[in-house]
Amino acid sequence: MFTYPRVLRKKDLKNISKYLCDEEIKDAYTKYLTNYSFEEFVGFCSENSEKSLEDKIFKFTDLQLEKFEPNSLIWVSHVMINFMIYFNVNLDYGQYYDAYASAIQLTVLSCAMKMSIEKISFEEVPFPENSKICFEKFFRARPDFRFNLKKDCELAYKSFNTNFNFTDEEFYIKMENHFQKNGYLP
Repeated sequence: MFTYPRVLRKKDLKNISKYLCDEEIKDAYTKYLTNYSFEEFVGFCSENSEKSLEDKIFKFTDLQLEKFEPNSLIWVSHVMINFMIYFNVNLDYGQYYDAYASAIQLTVLSCAMKMSIEKISFEEVPFPENSKICFEKFFRARPDFRFNLKKDCELAYKSFNTNFNFTDEEFYIKMENHFQKNGYLP
């Protein structure tokens, strides 16, 4: 379906290292934004120099979505990539609830996309691999994190304002099963 992060070639890394811009911009790009154009990100950062790096990353990824037809498969793929970027940036910057929420939203969208592409029922959809990775990374970093899974699943589901052909309750049960299986529930 898609890959995140895109693995950079040695040639790409060499070109980035030679580029005249702040090291933190290069680091942010290679850590979070490899699915997008390095030159565009550098240009965006110089045009928005008054913003924090975290804000630049979020705004840049949001702007990338404007290049695609809303709700097209490529657009949804980029939304999913953005949720993974949001997750990683928020986790790294200590915004734990936002990281957790991004992982749940990624899971909603991943399940819906899998159903749509493979023409299967929600019950047949396995728990998404990218979501598994996010939650494992999250709970390794914050094993003491407090949350209300039922409410959080409902909020994530409703944030899309779309009928996914499964309910927020069905989504919650899938999440709860995964969380129980992995020992994430308090």
